[in-house]
Amino acid sequence: MKNKTVKMILAVAVLAVCCGAYAGVKTYVSHQEQKESEAESEENTSVFTASADDIKSLDFMVDDTETTFEKKDDSWVKKDDTDFPVNQSTLDSAASSVTSVESDRVLEDVDDLAEYGLDSPANTIKIVTKSEDEDGDDTTTTLYVGDENSSTSQYYVRKDDEKTVYLVDSSCVEPFTKTLYDYAQMEDFPAISSTDTITKISVDGDNSYELKKDADTSVWSVNANGEEDKADSATVSSLVSSFGSMAYNSMADYKCEDKSKYGLDKPYSTITVDYQEEAETSDDNAETSDSETPDSTETTEMVDKQLTILVGNEADDSNRYVMVNDSNEVYTMSEETLSALTDKTEEDFWDMTVSYVSVNSLASLKVNYQGTDYKVNASRETSTDEDGNDTETVTYKLDGADLNETTFTTFYNKLINMAAQKRLTEKYDPDGDAELTVTFTEEDGDTLEVSYYSYDTNYYAAVVDNKVYLVNKMNIKELFTAFESVAGVEKDETKTDSDEVESDEKASADVETDSETETSDNSDAVTDDDSKSASASDTTDTSESDTEE
Repeated sequence: MKNKTVKMILAVAVLAVCCGAYAGVKTYVSHQEQKESEAESEENTSVFTASADDIKSLDFMVDDTETTFEKKDDSWVKKDDTDFPVNQSTLDSAASSVTSVESDRVLEDVDDLAEYGLDSPANTIKIVTKSEDEDGDDTTTTLYVGDENSSTSQYYVRKDDEKTVYLVDSSCVEPFTKTLYDYAQMEDFPAISSTDTITKISVDGDNSYELKKDADTSVWSVNANGEEDKADSATVSSLVSSFGSMAYNSMADYKCEDKSKYGLDKPYSTITVDYQEEAETSDDNAETSDSETPDSTETTEMVDKQLTILVGNEADDSNRYVMVNDSNEVYTMSEETLSALTDKTEEDFWDMTVSYVSVNSLASLKVNYQGTDYKVNASRETSTDEDGNDTETVTYKLDGADLNETTFTTFYNKLINMAAQKRLTEKYDPDGDAELTVTFTEEDGDTLEVSYYSYDTNYYAAVVDNKVYLVNKMNIKELFTAFESVAGVEKDETKTDSDEVESDEKASADVETDSETETSDNSDAVTDDDSKSASASDTTDTSESDTEE
């Protein structure tokens, strides 16, 4: 009984000791959690503060090179190269980013700096601030930048104390992570104030051509290998307007001494643009008194300008190096912007209108249709009413007989608005006689002849001088039908050829299929409404006015 009592007492004693130990541990843990909670609730720790006006220089790593920017006469300069075009706004922003560096988490007594990337810092930012005392020494504060905390997007930094690490906002570090030319002030691409004043564009490279605007008519022509063709107005207009939005992407070299480094010694392409720009001039008035200075009157005049763009090697997948005019600066420009010029050929600018002659200038029209000759003459008479207004009356005669104006202008509109889907560049020898040959004679004596030959299931070949256009067969069938109404003849049902054996529906379907496969080559010619706007409006207006007359 006595032994049982002793064991009971010992058990109670052990239990009491265990309970006491548990209570102690619980109290300690609670106390530590309270301390950590209080620490987290405290305000952020200041790592560095300074007034932006007091920062005299910033020294940090740029492109793996220690680089110093310092203030001189309130402007930033690159210490080792004062000619470098420093972007003042970029350096001001960098200085502002470190005027108040704070940390919301401080790690003290750090034994392993490698854990935070601070054994070999990614960057070292030295901030020199002027002393508050005029006779005092400047103060240099160094911030060593380590790894980025991927969870919080903050950076680990330390100062000279190797035992304390701060976690700071990325906005204090990222302004110092740029490349050298991110701190440079780029020039603006030379602006052409009005692209309407562009008179010539030439491209010399793998694809070479020249576009030129006639000073009197404002009609564009394209020249390549000495041959000149009328250019499609809408295609040229789109190209011309692109110069109004050209811009550099980035600077590559502010003082290029070796063009070969960028492929600019032997350019991939050279683009030259002739244009005009308004410039102010002043005329001095010599009639002044002895006590007065000469009066000056400012006037403006248009002066000739030229823009030259050297296009060099590829800078990356989407840019090329360029150098403009006499500048020694090298920039990058979008490959897409440049290819709109450099990847074109003269064929891309060809006007696909087969034979446009304004009805207002037409004197006569000779037509040979299926071996029979016809001739239409246009006569014009002008009358003046009581108010002195002149009215011109136009009449048409077919082989001396009166011709219905509406019937004729319906045919004529189809004739002069005929647009090809493509042009042949190889030699063409017609197989057989032309089914339709038309000779235009204008009032000034100029003539133009076009002949239409059956080419294949889908096309007719329209031959004008040394040019051969391929025209949708269905459009030619409509033209033939319109002329039959003019000539008052019925279609010769006994005349057949291999092309007409097939149905019109199949021919039309074949043309559409062929057109789809050639969209990239022919889209400008087929859908280019603007390029035909002048001729269409001219013809339509004339047709309406002639009908009224």
